[in-house]
Amino acid sequence: MAIDEPHPRISEADADLRIASNRGDVYATLAKADHRILARDYRAAAAFYGAVGRLANGGAEIARDDLLRARDAAFWLDRRFAEHLAEGLDHAGLTVEERHPRFQKSLEIMLGMRPRDPVSERFPQLPLSYFYPDLAYCDFADSREFPFRDLLRERTEAVLSEAGSLIEAGGGLAPYLRQTSERPQGDVHGLLENSDWSTFDLTERGLLVAERVARCPVTCATLDADVPLCRISSRAPSLMFSLLRPGSKIPPHTGMLNVRFVCHLPLIVPLGCGFRVGDITRKWKFGELLVFDDTVEHEAWNNSRQDRLVLIFDIWRPELTLVEREQIQALFQIVDSY
Repeated sequence: MAIDEPHPRISEADADLRIASNRGDVYATLAKADHRILARDYRAAAAFYGAVGRLANGGAEIARDDLLRARDAAFWLDRRFAEHLAEGLDHAGLTVEERHPRFQKSLEIMLGMRPRDPVSERFPQLPLSYFYPDLAYCDFADSREFPFRDLLRERTEAVLSEAGSLIEAGGGLAPYLRQTSERPQGDVHGLLENSDWSTFDLTERGLLVAERVARCPVTCATLDADVPLCRISSRAPSLMFSLLRPGSKIPPHTGMLNVRFVCHLPLIVPLGCGFRVGDITRKWKFGELLVFDDTVEHEAWNNSRQDRLVLIFDIWRPELTLVEREQIQALFQIVDSY
């Protein structure tokens, strides 16, 4: 290794236990980072070393030498990641000359080679993972522009019937935010492992789950036939039934990637439910498609005494060309190989 090999002070199992008990445990986070870099799991190591810096900036006490070591490891990992991307893109035939201008700009922003252009919106696009530049600002898109809207409206009753059967049978719903030791987890507004916001996921890491698809044939056939689902290695599409319990709220947050729109097909919407994206608040209406950019801050609430249920899926932003979509797909295959 180009940096000194670390010597974790505690086992990885102990680090996981301490982090699960206290996500602000900076020394357990450092130990987790050290174990991940020793295991050559560089993406996880970078995430945990980065978390050490954020915890220190937030006031966590850590020895200066340990903080500097975490910083140096993070810098080394950043350089290694940039080299991996460059080599992978060249190997895939995506030399600088072959890259779409917006795609090349996204890479430069990702690697810290250039800043994002200034923004004037009160609620700008703030993707947590990947920013694709020069896309028109959008909170809610006009659902009339999407031909699949009418098909979804026609099949809403059938989709609701399948969803109702799943919920009645039980055994499929799980909290949307689930605890993991794979990456650092920050403050998630009390929703971690909280069943107030639960989902039945038809996909895992962007792939349909056969057993779940078999339980929702109409839903999956409808989405697979005429909907331009966003397909990105290990990330999309993300298809799910989303259940929000009575008296619950999903706090303001932003999504991962701004190359997609997220779609809601409302299935059960009692009075007292609402949904805000940016400055605009709308109510779900049964069978009426909502399309929005989830990298713009959004929140949802259910102030009723009944469950709220929607079908959620993601589609490519329509202005992205086929070449851009293919280059984005190639990029994340290379990221996943790191």
